[in-house]
Amino acid sequence: MSSPMSRVASARRRRLTGPTAARYIAPGMGTDREIREQLEEAAQGGARPAKAQAALAQVPRLFEELAALEEQLTRATVDAESTLQAAARHLVSAGGKRVRPTVTLLACGACGGNMADAIPFGVAAELTHSATLLHDDVIDDGPTRRGLPASRVIWGNTVSVLAGDWLLTRSLEITAAHPASARALPALLATMRRLVEGEVKQLSLRGGFRATERDYFQVIEGKTASLFGWACAAGGWAAGREGAMPAALARFGEGVGTAFQLVDDALDYAADPAKLGKRLGADLVEGKATLPLIRALEAEPALRERLAPIADGADPTDDLCLQVIDAVRRSGGVEAARALAREHTRTALAALEVLPDGPHRRALVGSAVALTERAF
Repeated sequence: MSSPMSRVASARRRRLTGPTAARYIAPGMGTDREIREQLEEAAQGGARPAKAQAALAQVPRLFEELAALEEQLTRATVDAESTLQAAARHLVSAGGKRVRPTVTLLACGACGGNMADAIPFGVAAELTHSATLLHDDVIDDGPTRRGLPASRVIWGNTVSVLAGDWLLTRSLEITAAHPASARALPALLATMRRLVEGEVKQLSLRGGFRATERDYFQVIEGKTASLFGWACAAGGWAAGREGAMPAALARFGEGVGTAFQLVDDALDYAADPAKLGKRLGADLVEGKATLPLIRALEAEPALRERLAPIADGADPTDDLCLQVIDAVRRSGGVEAARALAREHTRTALAALEVLPDGPHRRALVGSAVALTERAF
């Protein structure tokens, strides 16, 4: 007899290839002009797009250094075995927001450093993030990623997992070769451990819809906030700083990372699907109880009975998804997630007060606000 977990996994494989599958869309990045356009487009989703755009435009050489980072991302996989290289480059070259390496460069500049010195750490942050996506798509049986077939669909689960492992190894190698490796490498190892622990925690909770808010924050602090924190602190280490500045940047990054995930989870129940890049209720389809749904279950305990078939591995109908989305909105779960995101953003911004004022710090502030308010 199959276990409940295996039945849920089997059902999720069916769901994610059917009409209720989420569709991810992410534009590519390349030239300075394309990078500038994408950052400005992201800023347009914020509450104060003009201020966010102005802050980015005031950072000297930001777009040139981001273009150099793109080149380094390609070079990072040049010595990989051909199949691993193809699977890894398929994802990395598909683009993405590049939020983590961008804050690495800005953090370096805010500490008085040369942003070019932080490019290797930005590459390491993006490769680590890409590795987690390769692994997530295997765990979730994800059919697409960034608007393209997922690597696992083209090369299979085994290659996709190994490509993710290879990217993690490459990230560590790049970090170990940096002059600031004494600080950055142990911190990256600790971050990778937190990433894995967050993923395992999420898997243990999936499908049953029994997660508490404490469980939820443990997951996002491990899966999302930890890498944001390392990416920001690494910028300080690249600038030759130790002590207060990198520590403050780590707090800033973790706060922004937490806010980023809260907003993502709120958008899953409230956004315009065309802007979100995936179908509303995708987290529900995958059996994830995020904060908006947790709040709805607290407000309407009877809702849990309607979710029982999903917990048992049944394919959720569109009608059920719409009922749950309506319940989440009635409960104020979306607004609660947004409010908590703003609270974490305020705490993150307070951490930056130890850094001197300047265009890089102002760009970090603008980026944090834009990420918190995007698409609402």
